[in-house]
Amino acid sequence: MLSLEGKQLGNYDVIRRIRVGGMGAVYEGKQRTAFGRRVAIKVILGDYATDRDMRRRFAREARTVARLHHPHILPLIEFGDAGGILYLVMPFIDGGTLTSYLRRSLPDLAEVAVVYQQLLDAVEYAHEEGLIHRDIKASNVLLELRRSGAPYVYLADFGLVRTSPTNTRATNGRSGRAEEMDDTGKIGKPIPLDQVPGTPQYMAPEQTRGIVTPQTDIYALGVLLYQLLTGELPYNDPDDIRVIQMQMQAPIPAPSDHDASIPQELDAVVRTAMAKRPEERYRSVAELRAAFLAALKGPTTLNQEKTASGQFEAPVVPYPPRQRRTRVLSSAEQPAPIVMPRRGRDVDVPVALRGAGAKARTTDSIRQSPRITEEPEPPRHKRFSGRLLATMIIPALLLLALLVPRLIGINIFPAGFPLLGTPAVATVYVTAQSRTMQESYVLTTSSQVKAPDLATHSIPSRVISASTSDSRTVATTGSQSAGGSTAQGTIEFVNSSNNDFTVSAQTIFTSNNGVQVRLTQDVQVPSRQDGQNGRNSGDAVAVKQGGAGNISAHTLDGPCCANGISLRNTSPFTGGSDAQQVTVVAQNDLDDVRNQLVARLEDQVLQRIQQQLTTGETIAIAPTYTVKDSASEPVGARADHVKVTVKVTGSAIVYNRTTATQLATQLLQKDALQMLGNAYKVQGTPALVGNPVVHPGKNGVVFLSTTVKGLWVYHLTQEAMSTWPQAIKGSTTQAALAFLNGQPGVKSVEITLPFGTDHLPSSVSEIKIILVNSTSTAP
Repeated sequence: MLSLEGKQLGNYDVIRRIRVGGMGAVYEGKQRTAFGRRVAIKVILGDYATDRDMRRRFAREARTVARLHHPHILPLIEFGDAGGILYLVMPFIDGGTLTSYLRRSLPDLAEVAVVYQQLLDAVEYAHEEGLIHRDIKASNVLLELRRSGAPYVYLADFGLVRTSPTNTRATNGRSGRAEEMDDTGKIGKPIPLDQVPGTPQYMAPEQTRGIVTPQTDIYALGVLLYQLLTGELPYNDPDDIRVIQMQMQAPIPAPSDHDASIPQELDAVVRTAMAKRPEERYRSVAELRAAFLAALKGPTTLNQEKTASGQFEAPVVPYPPRQRRTRVLSSAEQPAPIVMPRRGRDVDVPVALRGAGAKARTTDSIRQSPRITEEPEPPRHKRFSGRLLATMIIPALLLLALLVPRLIGINIFPAGFPLLGTPAVATVYVTAQSRTMQESYVLTTSSQVKAPDLATHSIPSRVISASTSDSRTVATTGSQSAGGSTAQGTIEFVNSSNNDFTVSAQTIFTSNNGVQVRLTQDVQVPSRQDGQNGRNSGDAVAVKQGGAGNISAHTLDGPCCANGISLRNTSPFTGGSDAQQVTVVAQNDLDDVRNQLVARLEDQVLQRIQQQLTTGETIAIAPTYTVKDSASEPVGARADHVKVTVKVTGSAIVYNRTTATQLATQLLQKDALQMLGNAYKVQGTPALVGNPVVHPGKNGVVFLSTTVKGLWVYHLTQEAMSTWPQAIKGSTTQAALAFLNGQPGVKSVEITLPFGTDHLPSSVSEIKIILVNSTSTAP
């Protein structure tokens, strides 16, 4: 790769290379006309520097960033071309990338909240502008370190940006640049895994089929949240193709499994953001932000009280703050040194949590709650006699200590302690046996199936079709030579002799201006009779093609052939023309329009298919598309312009996910009945584990590999439990445990005896049996 250190690019001096990639590099530079201001210069080098597609994409990135104005998106200073080298100039951010930041230490939850919300602001703004970043990753997040508080975030590198199919803001008024912005592969068409655009570790499963929507960025934001929380990637492997396969098939890891100090509520946020199916993810960045903030608040309700200034106090994250962990790197892993302020850990710093309704364009600074520094003046009371006060208060406190805890269900005395004459009660806690059942079933979906069939494991499916078309009128680019034509006319022959004369066909005559004509037929010229010359005419053509054969009248005039025979053309020869190049319709004209329109039309067809889905339905396999084009003039026809119409028809097999879940649940219940018998009852409703794995079959048949899981608990009947107190009354704890543990369906027993006793009460009414994993209680 050509090194640019020490060289000049336009108005900038190149100092050193910061980062290098497969297609180019980023350099540190100084701006000559801004007193040596530090800047970052991004270039494309090597063979890519002369590649037309790469240069177009690079210019597209510059044009995209130039129109974005957001405090958390790295702005463009200049775009230029110096000696064939295209370059982008941006501000120099000396804090490095989020990747290098996480190599040094993990941020606590307060810092994660501030950094992540800034990133969400930037991505949400891009989505509102109709853009999908398509390459959100830690190395594209730049950090500006502050003396105190969390870093300031910039989102960079819009080289793979694509317009959103559901938002036209990016295409309106852009001088026809929509097609240039939307230059990826066809949606729904499989792409070789080693050719998928993007970074495998952050890539959503649908990107391998060319499907790119705002949910694609939501997925990458989920990966980044996992990385911020754990310092690791959810899926990582030296083989990029293996990583992509993991993104498509592997279970979604939970951050709390990696670090127990991470709140489990954040597991659900990561799991939803990284859902394998786009429709199961958050529908927008605002929805992701709301879930993230709710997870930070935790299971307890946080009341936000308004201050006198009208601002809400920032709620404090209700979890024990996790310790910042410094990571030790090997010498090979040590990044280039970056000057960083020492990051302390403030365990009492509250996290600023913003709801979706109060969202600002930038993330607000963290605010600390005000502290009261002065003690209030104690109220003044009259003095009473200490003895009188004690006489009144002590009995009242004793009475309250006895009655109030009893009324509100709080025991301050040992279990079974008899209070105020109440009978002593023994409590028996029984845990019923339980079994977790998990099985995988292959369900068959077909349009031939009319109703779910438990015996054949089949459910109905249907085919949804949609089509759309668009036209473009373009200038033709084909050309061909149009041959010249031959001039035609009539020659009159005059015979002044006394004998008939025949002029033979193919006889050539030369006009006064040198043009030769050929007689095309034999002409019989009669002799002179009764003082009148004989006359007859015949057709003739110019010997050579072209306009020169268009001779005027009487250009042929004079004797010919024999004595007494003369000829003339009483009218001009016409119809001769010269050869010329003309424009015609070429096949490339049709192909170019087709290539411009087909990707966008396939997007529209996919949307129309999705609009036809009913409640619970989902697309089993990506739609198949048929593309047809037609033209106002056939290929080869002479024309300066041609109107090309492209029509795309798509069809997709869909099935009802709810129906599939119900059938899989019924199959699991059937198997549980066979394995466990009638004594076990399902608790709640079994649920799917992950998403069904789709396998296409023949003739519209699709196979769904579905895993379902449920909990079955042994049903201890009231009738059976009502006999237990009679059997164990008055017995020792050991005898009661031996009896109860021997009952069918009992897993474990715990007995709490009345205070000061070693035997169960002799009255069955003083024995209370409670099922731990059931709401039933024995009388």
